Amino acid sequence: MRISPVEAQNADKQIQTVYKSLREMYGTELNPLKVLAHRPQIMRAVMNLYGAIHQHSDSLSDELKELISLRIAQINACRDYCVPMHTYMLHKLGTNEEKIRALVRYATSDLFSESEKVALEYAERITVPSTMVTDGLFERLKAHYSDVDIVELTAVISTLNFWTKFIDALEVPLDDVFKQQPAAHV
Repeated sequence: MRISPVEAQNADKQIQTVYKSLREMYGTELNPLKVLAHRPQIMRAVMNLYGAIHQHSDSLSDELKELISLRIAQINACRDYCVPMHTYMLHKLGTNEEKIRALVRYATSDLFSESEKVALEYAERITVPSTMVTDGLFERLKAHYSDVDIVELTAVISTLNFWTKFIDALEVPLDDVFKQQPAAHV
């Protein structure tokens, strides 16, 4: 880890409250948030955004959001933290192992619906700098998703790109809780 984490005993009361919530949810404080705690106002803003995009949605499934998250982690080579974490989350949601392993070839896999395929392609186009979201892709996206859904998808994709870059740049180690399942690698 390139930046030392803010441990609970050194955190202010607001951060300690956040850590308590994390321990209740995950059984531990999460390493990326312990690093982000150096700037509490940024930590709170990022947590609010992450919480908002990961609230249950009527039209975007939690599984789709995690598949997108895992695909972004694979593309951005966030193998030491993000790939195992999102693999763990997909297992927790009950996603089939075969589908998780097929994610790198989703475009040709029968395990993914057309709406999942277009959402994953959209995530790739936003994530890979040399590609772009074409009008054709956007029209295909609109055939499956409402404007509200597309805004939510874009927020999920953008936020996950932030996390993969943050975690990778600072070499944040994987929390033990996410080491319980095999990771789906590129």
